[in-house]
Amino acid sequence: MAKPIDPAELQALKATAMFRCLAQRIAEKLLAESVTENHPTGSILFRQGAPANAFFLILDGWAKIVREASNGASTVIGVFTRGQTLADAISIAGGVYPASAETVTRVRLVRIESSLIRSTIHRDPDIALAMIASTAQNMFGLMQQIEHLKALKGPERVAEFLLSLTDVGMGPATIALPFDKALIAARLGMQPESLSRAFSKLRDVGVHVEGTEVRISDVGQVLSFAQAGDTNARASH
Repeated sequence: MAKPIDPAELQALKATAMFRCLAQRIAEKLLAESVTENHPTGSILFRQGAPANAFFLILDGWAKIVREASNGASTVIGVFTRGQTLADAISIAGGVYPASAETVTRVRLVRIESSLIRSTIHRDPDIALAMIASTAQNMFGLMQQIEHLKALKGPERVAEFLLSLTDVGMGPATIALPFDKALIAARLGMQPESLSRAFSKLRDVGVHVEGTEVRISDVGQVLSFAQAGDTNARASH
């Protein structure tokens, strides 16, 4: 069910890449005319080929972007979470969604209509800069993912993914995997069996997996392992 954005969420939204580039009056106007939505796991936010009439900013939870090929094969383009946007550039440019978006956990998000953004751009062109900043951030993240997929070995990719899920810098940590292992494997460009082997390899640096829970003996040790792989990959290029 859609409802207005509450004051606490408003402050959080102002810190995202898109809205922190805007003058306060513009950000508040956009958000005042937008709504929040709650979606259960497995909800389709938009479908490939449908008119791109809105974009979304995730407040909580995870959603995936999936591209369907003409032969029926599907590819996970990315998995997105809090503070990230979905389909911002295409919804402003017009046209159709080039891929589909589906929630992989319960998701709370802000839906912003394309018509609202376009009319606001006509009145306040500065919003276009915010859209560019948001799109650039997403592109940078995608480039990093591609770089890691090509350069890092499986265990190092998994180590970096686990580190992204915790704010702990040193010492022990417990992590709840946010979505199933098949999607984690797809997100990391791996086969499920390769993911299992990577988790096994990470036992050597104190990573233990039990179902959807991951226990890390020392985050610093896992960080050193991931950084060593990143350094080796850069040295080989």
